[in-house]
Amino acid sequence: MKHILYCLIFIGGWSVQFVIAQEASEQENSIEVIRAGIPHDALYALEMDGDWGLAVGNFGLMLETSDGGASWKELPSMTTKALLGISKSGEEVLVSGQQGLLLKRDNSGDWSMMESGLEARLLNIAFTSKLMIAVGEFGFIGRSTDGGVSWETVGLDWNRFNDEGYEPHLYDAVIQGDGTILIAGEFGLILRSTDGGKTFDAAARGEQSVFDIHMAADGTKIGYAVGQEGLVLKTSDSGLSWSKLKKVTNSNLLGVWSGHDEVVITGIRELLRSSDGGVSFSSGSNDIQIGRTWFQGVGAGTADSNSGAGLVKEESILVVGHQGTIARLTK
Repeated sequence: MKHILYCLIFIGGWSVQFVIAQEASEQENSIEVIRAGIPHDALYALEMDGDWGLAVGNFGLMLETSDGGASWKELPSMTTKALLGISKSGEEVLVSGQQGLLLKRDNSGDWSMMESGLEARLLNIAFTSKLMIAVGEFGFIGRSTDGGVSWETVGLDWNRFNDEGYEPHLYDAVIQGDGTILIAGEFGLILRSTDGGKTFDAAARGEQSVFDIHMAADGTKIGYAVGQEGLVLKTSDSGLSWSKLKKVTNSNLLGVWSGHDEVVITGIRELLRSSDGGVSFSSGSNDIQIGRTWFQGVGAGTADSNSGAGLVKEESILVVGHQGTIARLTK
């Protein structure tokens, strides 16, 4: 029996609705669904840090885990606006969303709404200490150097980055340990700043939009970026330069996580995995839970596992997306 679901996803800064047909399958699955919501739910971002994790999405939905993703609880609603990005630094957490929305969890675990004065749809945010970078639609870059008390808009001459001077939607921001900022966007853009976001240069340009960047936290200087029409980029010098990996799918790729030569990429009707640093990828699109749906946020937490000699901590890779679904990779 087939069940028809209607799902909403943000692509190119716009919301797109499409139909998903679900049916029972006897095949081996690539993912194990931990949590599923109602048809109009959607989760756009996931942040994992050890046992703790947060997933956010449509209509202000926030879900939290304290056991590495094995179970999730819904947090009290603070807004009806879509929540689109998450960043964590220490015990503080920021969530960005529509119409300049910023939510903050402080060191005590309490949530509050920040009065940012921003109005753009904030597709993502990154912060460390006092520096905050928010990015969004039509080339918006917001910068704060006082922990979000005040904000300024970073104006760029877009003629430097595309021939028509179009203001590209900007989808992701990363602040590395040395303070280098990377921003992903339309026209294959990966912008790079080494002066705290005052100025930016193009580390990559192309035709397909770049939706997500993930940099290794182990000091290897390796990172990956993904985007439209199967675009996968890799850097080995902390984002200074990027090379395009062999194309293995035409699907739009929405999220990426990497660690110890393992790479996991989410997308529309696609989930890619590599265990050799992106030299080769396997596809999970034959899994009906992947091939007829979409996932966006991806991250790795640590969960308890029974090894036979007692409980041990084991890495668990999770993805979030359509219908408020949270799933764990199984192979």
